[in-house]
Amino acid sequence: MREIIIKTKKRVYSNFSGRHLSKLKGEGLDFREIREYTYNDDAKKIDWKISAKLQKPVIKEFNETKELNIIICYLLSGSMHFGSIRLKNETAIEIMSILAFSATKNDDKVTFITYDKKPLHFKPTKSPKSAFSYLDKISKIELLGKDYDFYFIEYLNKLKKSILFVISDFYKIPPLHKLKHETYAIKIRDKFEENPQFKGYINTIDPITLKENETFFNAYSIKKYKNYINDLDKKFNELLNSKKIKHTKIYTHDDVFFKLGELLK
Repeated sequence: MREIIIKTKKRVYSNFSGRHLSKLKGEGLDFREIREYTYNDDAKKIDWKISAKLQKPVIKEFNETKELNIIICYLLSGSMHFGSIRLKNETAIEIMSILAFSATKNDDKVTFITYDKKPLHFKPTKSPKSAFSYLDKISKIELLGKDYDFYFIEYLNKLKKSILFVISDFYKIPPLHKLKHETYAIKIRDKFEENPQFKGYINTIDPITLKENETFFNAYSIKKYKNYINDLDKKFNELLNSKKIKHTKIYTHDDVFFKLGELLK
């Protein structure tokens, strides 16, 4: 995993990919105060809703902020400990590395959060050295037996409004539209799990419950499984598209730089 982080850092700092995050709009402004409108002010800045309550024209004052606040939330699950080319978890670490080092290259602040029924919140940083240290710790987390619930939505909404990347294989459909942040969903999959190529009795282990089972696979059961995955993804994509949440699917064999570049266009 350290090799993935090191190579990713070198790649970000040696080409233009680190500039992708600069295309994100973010909030750009921090609220400071409400004050009464004067004739020198631009009438377009009047907050008519608050003005109606106060019975006088008022405007909101803001402090300009040049830096972006980036939150990278990795939803931990035993199902991420799978891959035919490489583990989905390794792809997740590469994705987080690209986003984090792109942020630090742009002098933006990045925060890592992992979640599996409870959050592990790393201190926000602009330092590549700290980002490397946090990524190394995240890469060593044992995933087998872990799973997440949807309370991460409530936790994230308590944080300052930011640009948020949520990373998972999304075998559950979380209500990402309830997040107050500018949200990007990154789904990680392996081709084999979407299109398994085996038949007969297979010994399997549930990566979340860790229970062993002998399962019989034939053409019918595989088709039923594939239809379930397709329906799940279709519902999730429809939700994201209807709420205008940007999203992408990255396979374990994909060029992660290219896929993230497409997402951040």
